[in-house]
Amino acid sequence: MELVARTTSDYEFLDAGDGCRLERFGSYVFNRPSPVALWHPERPELWNNAVGVYHRSNTGGGDWSFTRSPPPQWPLKWNDLTFMIKPTGFGHMGLFPEHTCHWDWVADQVGQQGPGGPCRVLHLFAYTGAMTLQAARAGAEVCHVDAVPDINDWARRNAEASGLKAAPIRWITDDVTKFVAREGRRERKYDALIFDPPSYGKGPGGEKWILEEHLMPLLDLLLPLMSDRPRFVLFTCHTLGFSPPLMKNLLVPWLDRFGGKIEAGTMVMKNHVCKRVLPTGFFARWEGGQH
Repeated sequence: MELVARTTSDYEFLDAGDGCRLERFGSYVFNRPSPVALWHPERPELWNNAVGVYHRSNTGGGDWSFTRSPPPQWPLKWNDLTFMIKPTGFGHMGLFPEHTCHWDWVADQVGQQGPGGPCRVLHLFAYTGAMTLQAARAGAEVCHVDAVPDINDWARRNAEASGLKAAPIRWITDDVTKFVAREGRRERKYDALIFDPPSYGKGPGGEKWILEEHLMPLLDLLLPLMSDRPRFVLFTCHTLGFSPPLMKNLLVPWLDRFGGKIEAGTMVMKNHVCKRVLPTGFFARWEGGQH
């Protein structure tokens, strides 16, 4: 199945092609790499509107070139949430619009109040907190975990800008695997998991994360953290070589232990003017169905 990213007046996916994607964040248009966009752009007349182009380096990372410098940061509103946006050294903007295809689903899952009170959500590799804020706004208690202090500070600013400074969010800066192992020893339980693991990463102590090596040990630690009647798991990934069947297979232990159902598919960006959609990653979602 395909899930299409949502849109808003402050954000628009414009086009893709020749290995790049063109998007508008507020008043500013950016051209960023997208290796899967092998075709030619369908709206070539728009590409000269980009104020920033990100050039990826062969050795990792990259840099921006600007025809007009954007502000150091600016607010982007999406429904009741506000995100502070800026071009980063890795080509990110502080928000992954492709994940908006899951926002309503997460809110629906969280909003189904169970006998144990508010849904307790563990959000790993949580970045600048878009899914954290979506879950918190829907009524969840969220444990937000990311290894980068500056990114967690950014997520806190997004919470404040969105009027959620006082929301029940536990902000954790730590290596994800180490933190999850400690939560297991504390016998802490969660009703839901959200995680978007990178291909490669480093913890605050220099701990290495390599997806193919460390994902299964992490999943083995996560399953015992589930409450007696868990609600959902949302697993997203952007790593080449992963696929919906693979990701669905990885969530089978939840199906075996708790029943429910799993669905998996591709996240895509779409513009109504373009004939093509842009694949941006894969997902698998487990739903308990017994709140």
